[in-house]
Amino acid sequence: MKSISFSAGQASPAKRGFTLVELLVVIAIIGVLVALLLPAVQQAREAARRSQCINNLKNIGLAMHNYHDTYQNFPYLGFNIDNGDTISVFGRLLPFVEQTALYDTLDWNGRANNGKNTLYRTTPIDVYSCPSETVTLGESNSGNWSHQRYSYAVCVGNTNYDQHNANNWDGVWTYQNGGSAFKMGDNIRSMASITDGTSNTVMVSEVPMNQNSSGWQGMYAAGIYASGAGFTGYLTPNTKASIDGGRRCWNPNDYLQKIPCHNGGDNWWAATFAAFSMHPGGVNACNFDGSVSFVPETVDIWSWRARTSTQGGEVIGQ
Repeated sequence: MKSISFSAGQASPAKRGFTLVELLVVIAIIGVLVALLLPAVQQAREAARRSQCINNLKNIGLAMHNYHDTYQNFPYLGFNIDNGDTISVFGRLLPFVEQTALYDTLDWNGRANNGKNTLYRTTPIDVYSCPSETVTLGESNSGNWSHQRYSYAVCVGNTNYDQHNANNWDGVWTYQNGGSAFKMGDNIRSMASITDGTSNTVMVSEVPMNQNSSGWQGMYAAGIYASGAGFTGYLTPNTKASIDGGRRCWNPNDYLQKIPCHNGGDNWWAATFAAFSMHPGGVNACNFDGSVSFVPETVDIWSWRARTSTQGGEVIGQ
């Protein structure tokens, strides 16, 4: 067997590392790739969140249909026309979104903020919360006024809440003339009242949640209460117009979707709430037939008002 030997004059090749310039070039290339990929990743994540939001609305629409099949009418928003602090439509839907145990804790003999309804006020419910927003417990340290905010609200017509004078934003929640399927007190309606067509009429859409966990800041998205569970089609989705927040307005910076506000009245439930979302360009909306569509914020105002009335006889796109 031949032995292998190395002469003293033969040295192993020296290992050559990266130069500083080469290292900087690699880092720059990685930075460019990350910059190119990050928007795509963010868009993919938002697409997933929007998909989940659409599923939430479909489940709420299904719950509405099951409620209607059970009681032959839609759930009403509160006990009576004078008290906006009663348990809302979303409380009445609890058994139909697999929340029977929570529903069984409700005290129907008082307001939503009485001591017996603590679980109802403070329990987060996934189907009522859009993943594009952060679930918020408003006034978390204020006892009976602690409340969970939701991402969705039912459509209460196509005018302001006064609903007989579109130029008067200082209305109370009467629901007398605005074409709403959801009523307070005994003024409840069935599917037969949707004479504009169930596929042409919006039932539920999105509203913005507060990002300030300690702040009340108006009734937007306080869906546990009758007075915070509705929106109107008087203004287009994601409107830049000033919103009537009722007796108390808020700091626009308290909301991820910045909302200018003016104080129009001396009632907690006097307000003109528009549909809002954190989805770029518009909102998801569930129609009375259970279908969900994306409504762009550039939608024609009259087309949107036509879609948010139940029996106005308007032609969509007119």
